Amino acid sequence: MTYTNSYVFMFFAVIFTSFGQLIQKIGSGKVKKEHLKIGLRSFLVFFNPLIFAALILLFFATLFYLMALSKLPLSIAYPMLSSGYILVLLLSKFFLKEKIGLKRWFGVFIIIIGIFIIFYSG
Repeated sequence: MTYTNSYVFMFFAVIFTSFGQLIQKIGSGKVKKEHLKIGLRSFLVFFNPLIFAALILLFFATLFYLMALSKLPLSIAYPMLSSGYILVLLLSKFFLKEKIGLKRWFGVFIIIIGIFIIFYSG
C-alpha cells in the first residue's frame, strides 16, 4: 500500500465520519426520551434505524482510518481528520439548515490553511 492509497483511505474515513455524524444528529431527534436515560432501556436507542445506520458508517470510517494509519505518520493522519469539521459544517448548513456565522467560516478557513501546511510540509 502506498501513501496515495492511504490518502484515499483518509478521504473515505472523513466522508464516512462526517455523514455518520449528520445521520446521528438527525436520528437523535427521533429517539424516545426514555431511551436516553442511563439503564437497560438505553440500549433501545440502537434500534432506531438512523442511529444504527450512523453506527455502521462510523464503523467503516474507523476501518478506513486504521488502514490509512497503518502507512501514514500519525502526525499527518490525525490532523487530516480535521477536514471532517469542514464537511460537517457544510452538511449542517445544507441538510439541517443551521446558520453558520462569519466567525465559524473564518475558523474553517484557518483549518483549511492548516491542512494544506501539514499536507505539503513533508
